[in-house]
Amino acid sequence: MLQPPNGNGTSFPLRLWTVSWKLVLFVGLFLILYIPFVLPYFKFPETEYETLASAFGRAQIEFLAMVTVILAALAMTRYVDRKPLTTVGLNSRAMFKDFGVGSGVGIVLLFVLLGILGVFDCVRVGTGRGPFDSELLWTTLALLFNTVQQEVLIHGYVQQMVRTKFGSAAGVVVSSVLLVILHWTLFHADALLLLTNIFAAGVLLGLAFLYSRSLWLPIGIHFGWNYVQGPILGMPLTSVDLWNSDLVYVVGSDYLTGGSMGLEGGMVGSVVLVAAAAIMYRKWMQKLSQNHELEHSFP
Repeated sequence: MLQPPNGNGTSFPLRLWTVSWKLVLFVGLFLILYIPFVLPYFKFPETEYETLASAFGRAQIEFLAMVTVILAALAMTRYVDRKPLTTVGLNSRAMFKDFGVGSGVGIVLLFVLLGILGVFDCVRVGTGRGPFDSELLWTTLALLFNTVQQEVLIHGYVQQMVRTKFGSAAGVVVSSVLLVILHWTLFHADALLLLTNIFAAGVLLGLAFLYSRSLWLPIGIHFGWNYVQGPILGMPLTSVDLWNSDLVYVVGSDYLTGGSMGLEGGMVGSVVLVAAAAIMYRKWMQKLSQNHELEHSFP
């Protein structure tokens, strides 16, 4: 069972108000830090187009967004919530291990999905040259920076802030809804299943954070899936197709495969993500049970 809220005895309206103003302050602080870097794009829109057209330019933008989100999250945690900075989950103690394990999990989930589609004869080998072009390094960094940015925002700060007032379940649900909102450009009828699956992915990542207490595990899962599906295999990623690899593509019903929306936009994606979230939930509950038994094993 998900942990109950720790509202310090305060009423529901007061806890809701606290969460609301902290969320507004957090977003506002991020924008104050980030907007000066993107102001030139408002004055000279053609510069934005030129920047985003190259992988190097996208890496620069994503790096600035990542750094400003991290600074905002650390400032809120330290000076507003009065909690240790390690609460955000970017501790370096097991960074490489957690990121590596997470990346492996994300890649395995992706290939399980492709394997299921292969059973339905929906997977084809493309004629592309593969991902090894001159922009692969910058594409890799841009995707990594974007992943870290999203995870710090959603699970590193918002999930933990909501959790302290309303419990683990609320923290996972609210952060998953926020992940959907971040993909607001997909708010149309054709992307309804994709948005639903993004919510399921948010639940999986939120549970991964609860399980590991390290943001590097969900970062790894998120990055591993996205990186292999997009830059490596050359498939659409959440309706975005910027990749030149074209090693694999899918055929058949878009409802099943996701089509141009990406693998996470189909029913097979739904099954894989929900099953993965259920497994992660079970692992987290087992860990809680073991910790509880350990605490009561000493007089």
